[in-house]
Amino acid sequence: MMREIIILVADGTMAAVVRAFFERQFHFSFECAPFDFDSTSDIVYDPLNTDGGVHRRCHDILRPYLNTHRRALVVLDQQFGAERPADEVRGDMEQRLNSNGWGGRATAIVIDPELEILLWQDNPNVERALRHTGPSLRQLLAQDGRWPLGAAKPLAPKEVIQKLIRANRAGPPMVVYSQIARSVSTAGCVDPAFHRVRDLLRACFPLEGA
Repeated sequence: MMREIIILVADGTMAAVVRAFFERQFHFSFECAPFDFDSTSDIVYDPLNTDGGVHRRCHDILRPYLNTHRRALVVLDQQFGAERPADEVRGDMEQRLNSNGWGGRATAIVIDPELEILLWQDNPNVERALRHTGPSLRQLLAQDGRWPLGAAKPLAPKEVIQKLIRANRAGPPMVVYSQIARSVSTAGCVDPAFHRVRDLLRACFPLEGA
């Protein structure tokens, strides 16, 4: 029996974050109909092919799933060394996938600039995962310019979150990231990468009467 969707991610950390999110009642977050999804077997990554390898070889990596899954989704960071525009990288991958068997059934998501931007919110759950105490983290980061007032996210999302993890001894980044992914609200998420996934799942799995 065909599975609904296979998700190829760039590395183990991204796999853990995506897995944590899909282990929630994800259909409420995406506002789509529920569908059968196994967060263990339907999310894959190749340790030998991280962002750059996924960009170049996504069609080869996903070839074994052509006859087991109806759709494919590929997720990677824009800042993997090539420094090309996210739209261009996404177009490259979708062309490779859809001309190598997926035939319009594959979608690429390029997180601009990187995974950490999806995790940032002015939210107590973020502070809890980072073991932050004291004044609001949003306030604190605004004071030294790392998260200017009016900006949706910090200016250097990866650098800031990793410094806080080290300073607060919050634990391995993969664990911290997963805690955030399990708990943050998606209602106010403004990131285009999240919106692209949401729109894809809404189109593929529409709510009854929508």
